[in-house]
Amino acid sequence: MNEFFFYFTQYLIYILYGLISFVILKFIFTKTLKYYHSNWNTLIEDFNYSTEDFYQLFKKELLSQGVSGINANDVSLYEGSMFSQRRRYIRVKWKEYQYDICAAPFGKGFFVSWWLLYKNSVLQIIISKIPFIGGWLTRKLFPVTYYKIDTASMFMTYAQSSVLKVIDEITKDKGIRAISENDRKPILNDIFTR
Repeated sequence: MNEFFFYFTQYLIYILYGLISFVILKFIFTKTLKYYHSNWNTLIEDFNYSTEDFYQLFKKELLSQGVSGINANDVSLYEGSMFSQRRRYIRVKWKEYQYDICAAPFGKGFFVSWWLLYKNSVLQIIISKIPFIGGWLTRKLFPVTYYKIDTASMFMTYAQSSVLKVIDEITKDKGIRAISENDRKPILNDIFTR
């Protein structure tokens, strides 16, 4: 009888190890790392507007264009460490892209900013770190294609256009100076480098 409990216990331990290993491997290979693609910001001087109203108009504009697969949700992000206060953003996800937008009163003005991030899998990052052949392997297994570059550009342009339409709409009858063409352009990071 003692032998039965011994083998049964060993069997349960192996099952437990297997489950733990499966969970760890699944977490490692499905977790993604985010990289900064582009950003933009503006301060609308001498203008006061509700953050909530801005977010509602932005979501409505963004989702009205008929692009499928876009999800927009409120998120609360830390201002610094996990012990700091949180700030509310709208997070828009589409394919492997994440677009975080912040709108808030600042001084006598209203500040709007966004960040576009793209995600690489942990597996892609691990392979890229292999000495001597990691870069080559990553380029072969995870190529940067015209499609990937175009979809990032399309999503960034689409989201930026939605932000600018909302800003133009809320400021047009308030005597606020329009944002110049040069100030409407996003700042691109060195995208898709390896």
